[in-house]
Amino acid sequence: MVKESSKTIIILSTLSMATAAVALLSTVKPMVIGVAFPLMLAALALMIENKPRVNAVIEVNPGRIYVNEDVEVSVRVKVTGGYGIITIRAPPRPGSTEAEGFELVDGKNVHIVFKGFRDVEKTFKYRLRAVRRGRYELSTLDYTYHDLLGLTTPIEGHVDVSASVEVMPRVKLITKATGIIKPREAFPRTPLSRLGPYSTEFRSVREYVLGDPYRFINWKATARSPNGNLMVNEYEREGLRTILFILDSGRWMRYGTWEENPLEYGILLILSLSRLLLRYNYNVGLWTTMGRVYPSSGMGHYYKIQRALMGIEAKPAAYINDPALRVMVNETRPLVIMVTSVNNDNVNWLSGFLRSLPTYGILLDIIPHSIIMKMSLPDIKCAKALALDRVRLYGLMPSRFRILAWDPVCDGIGPITVKVLSNIGWSV
Repeated sequence: MVKESSKTIIILSTLSMATAAVALLSTVKPMVIGVAFPLMLAALALMIENKPRVNAVIEVNPGRIYVNEDVEVSVRVKVTGGYGIITIRAPPRPGSTEAEGFELVDGKNVHIVFKGFRDVEKTFKYRLRAVRRGRYELSTLDYTYHDLLGLTTPIEGHVDVSASVEVMPRVKLITKATGIIKPREAFPRTPLSRLGPYSTEFRSVREYVLGDPYRFINWKATARSPNGNLMVNEYEREGLRTILFILDSGRWMRYGTWEENPLEYGILLILSLSRLLLRYNYNVGLWTTMGRVYPSSGMGHYYKIQRALMGIEAKPAAYINDPALRVMVNETRPLVIMVTSVNNDNVNWLSGFLRSLPTYGILLDIIPHSIIMKMSLPDIKCAKALALDRVRLYGLMPSRFRILAWDPVCDGIGPITVKVLSNIGWSV
């Protein structure tokens, strides 16, 4: 089938030749214009027949920001071929994860470019403000081409670009807590748990577990193992008090809005507490379905925890079932802080999971009722009364886990921090 633009070229060329023949026979000079005009239109049609080629480069500055900070996006576009109007939409693409994580605060990411006889180069900038933590990839530039004469259907396409932005959660620094509450020991060297550097004191031989140092493999014991299991030497550790955060990432942690939900508040609280505990020489660890950070100390360890929490997302079936976790808990006996949102969907799994951990700890229940209520009734600030239904659920939990309920709309980071720290042995 002949394209519409090809038909137009044939018609205009035929018209030009017919006009030229008439002009020659009649010797009327003004009719020469009638020859030139169709030829010009035919030339335009030939240019329209040539589809545009779009190339783009994108840059972001800076590449790492905190929530509520801005990033500048610079886009350089070059268009060759074609003759008409091109609509360019730079990232983020509507409906994408990036569009939910940023809002446009300055400039425009949609531009209209006229492509004439020459190639077109255009550079434009705009600013995006991060509204949620995460790792984002600004990766697609969309365009729509309309030819000048409307001879062809609009051409839609996209250009693959690449620019990464890392949005860090803005942690509330608990500076006043040191004047209100403090650990009973300045350096907790007589701990309830032990997870410091390995000593030279031999403890036992056991099967290898993911995370064990390779240098501790006992090859002789491995050769004698009936089932051929890899065996390692286990050594005593030097003591420092250990806190292990376990973050639930089931679908119930998503109740609320994209920016406000139990998962986001849980991440904020874990980072705030970790920063404070590491300042006082605690070992702090983190366990999630999407990654783990083995307990260690030092402020440099805080950034490992921060990076591990960057990509956590709530998923439909995110139950933690990791044998390495139970081995680590059995060996070190940390104080476990389970961060979750208790409900009918997860209460049975949660109860069984906590009973399987050979230690004690805190169950931190983040209540989303006020967050959900605020979505439909903005004037209602706090809905604590709706949390009375959780009393029955709490009764199913093991008694060695103390339950702390937290409605982040009603109580800020400060009050829940005091409650958590007082329950792990700090003086109030």
